[in-house]
Order: sequence, then C-alpha cells, then structure tokens
Amino acid sequence: MHKSILKNYPLAPLTTWKIGGAAEFLAVPADLEDVYRLLRLAQDRGWPLWFLGRGSNVLIGDAGLPGLTLHLARSLQALEPRDGVLRVGAGVSLPRLAQAAARLGFSGCEFLAGIPGTVGAAVRLNAGAAGRDLAGVLRRVWVVTPRLQLLEFTAAELGFGYRSSLLLHFPHWLVVEAELALGHPAPPVAIQERMRELLKERQARQPSNPRSCGSVFKNPAQGPPAGALIEQAGFKGRRGGEAVVSRKHANCILNAGRATAAQIKALIQEIQEEVWRRHGVALEREVIFLPDDLKLIN
Repeated sequence: MHKSILKNYPLAPLTTWKIGGAAEFLAVPADLEDVYRLLRLAQDRGWPLWFLGRGSNVLIGDAGLPGLTLHLARSLQALEPRDGVLRVGAGVSLPRLAQAAARLGFSGCEFLAGIPGTVGAAVRLNAGAAGRDLAGVLRRVWVVTPRLQLLEFTAAELGFGYRSSLLLHFPHWLVVEAELALGHPAPPVAIQERMRELLKERQARQPSNPRSCGSVFKNPAQGPPAGALIEQAGFKGRRGGEAVVSRKHANCILNAGRATAAQIKALIQEIQEEVWRRHGVALEREVIFLPDDLKLIN
C-alpha cells in the first residue's frame, strides 16, 4: 500500500462544519505523479474515490467515506506567474490566490479573498462573491480522469453558470491546475485596500461562528435570494439538535456544538419543504452531501 495512506482518519476536523465520520483511507498527494499513483491504487483495489479540499462546501455523512479520500488542501500548491497569466495548483486556497495576484499588481481576483475554498473546488462550482465569479478570470483548466488521462479545457468549454460547470457532471475528474488571466494592472496597495473592503462587507453579512459551510442553498434564478425566503419562512434561529439557522444570515446553518450530519440534513429538508409550501420555490442545495450525492456514481 502507498506509504502515505492513513486508515480510519477523522474527516470532521478537515471541514469547516466540523462534522462527519472518518475516511476508510486518506492520503495527501505530494505532487501530480503521486496523484496518478493514488488513482491507480484506488482502481486496482476497487476503492470508491473522493476529493476533499478545505471542506467549506461539503457535508460528510456521520458514517464517513468508504474507500480512498484524497485531501488536496495541502497538495498541488504551485503558483507561477508567466506572460500575463497565473498558473495555479488546484490545492491553492482562494485567499492565497487573491493575495498572490495583489502582490503581482493585478486586480480582478480580490473577490476571492473571503472564500474559504481551494482552486479545484472553486473551478468545479464556479465560486463567486460580490457579484463576481471565477469564470470571469479563468483561462484554462487541466483535469485528470479516472483513466489517468490529463485533459485540458478552455474556460469556454466548461459551460460555466451560476455555481455550476460541466465538471459537476464528472465528479471523478480531478482538477489539478488552472490558468487565470492577469489583465488589469493596478498598484498593489490599492488592490489590498479593495480586498479589505470586500472582506469587511462579507464579515458584516456572515455569521461570526466559523463552523458553517457558507451558503447552504443557491439563490433562485428569479425573485428574492435564498436567505430572504428562509427568513420569511420563519427559520432564523431555528434549531434541529445542535444544528441552528444563523440569526445573522438565514442561508447559513451553524454547528452550535456537536451537530451531526443527520441533524443538518433534517434541517435542510425542513427548510426546503416550508419554503416550497409558502413561496412555491424549490431551493437547490449549494452544499454537496458526501457520500449521498455521489454514491450512485461510485
């Protein structure tokens, strides 16, 4: 077995919700070649395969994850400027990416500074904030498939939409690198100031308890945002065990102690049912349930 594989590794500390069971096996790839070795090993052993970044948009089930989980938040950390673009490893955090672009004197990535995810997950979900999203600065993406092919896509080929991309249809394709355009030169001091403003605005809206996944639901295409619909349905402060809807932003569910994945799921379902009953709006989750959302594919 691969020397870096850990057995029965607790996953809750690797997520922002601090919820979830253990990984049957967990590995932190050292580099791209290590990724290939681990993917091949999972194939040979017939293990289900999961990818975990900084755990900010995911709910891991209380029973944990079978098979092999690749923890990428400390892997694939390359960050290399060249000829007006920035090549970034999929494990690079979005705040680190925003800071790197600022130091280089290029604006356009400031909105990423407050998003607690990795580049790989951000590409897959087209992460965004402050009216901007990653698709607006992305040029190119490289993914590794389960057949160990390295595929290259332009941003236009990935069909980006609001919190979506074609990569969501291929959950076992691993984003390993991205290329971002650096097209707006600006003084680093001015960029840093803009980032501070955006972070201050975000902190004013978001709950102070960091143990959440961020936004639980996508905003509907038309009408009020998800948070307003949930608030109007009377859910601010609503508890389900130790899962509680934030009083500051109703589209955030907090772990107020030792909340379980089952408690979070029950509260999410309750919200969806009541919002549908009151408003006729089917709220779509932004948060990914593991293994539930992918187990049929595995």
